[in-house]
Amino acid sequence: MQTIKFIGTVYTGQGCGKFFVEIPWVMQQLKELTGVTPYLGTLNLRLTIESTEQRAHLTPQNGLLIKPEKGYLPGYLYKARIFDTECYAVLPDVPRYPKDLLEIIATENLRNKFNIKDGDTIPVIVMF
Repeated sequence: MQTIKFIGTVYTGQGCGKFFVEIPWVMQQLKELTGVTPYLGTLNLRLTIESTEQRAHLTPQNGLLIKPEKGYLPGYLYKARIFDTECYAVLPDVPRYPKDLLEIIATENLRNKFNIKDGDTIPVIVMF
């Protein structure tokens, strides 16, 4: 198993992560793929230049496929860890999705658990 350490700055997104996690078929697949019920929302990280370059290592071949229903696009999950907490990096397979963005799902609100605020820089270890 390979690991990559990503560094990113936390920022508030537009609520799209929460919207997608709440979709019943997405929630069902997340539960099946991860074995846990995710918190309704994502932690958004704007990656450093070096981490953005490393994100190219996260390919569909080494991720877990979130199969889309008609009218949606696929996404991929990668097992990850923030501090002492297991989580998953999510990469939607969406045209023009920012290459410097990494979204994280976990079973709990990571902002609350670690007192993370917009502008904080945090590491994420992704395993594949």
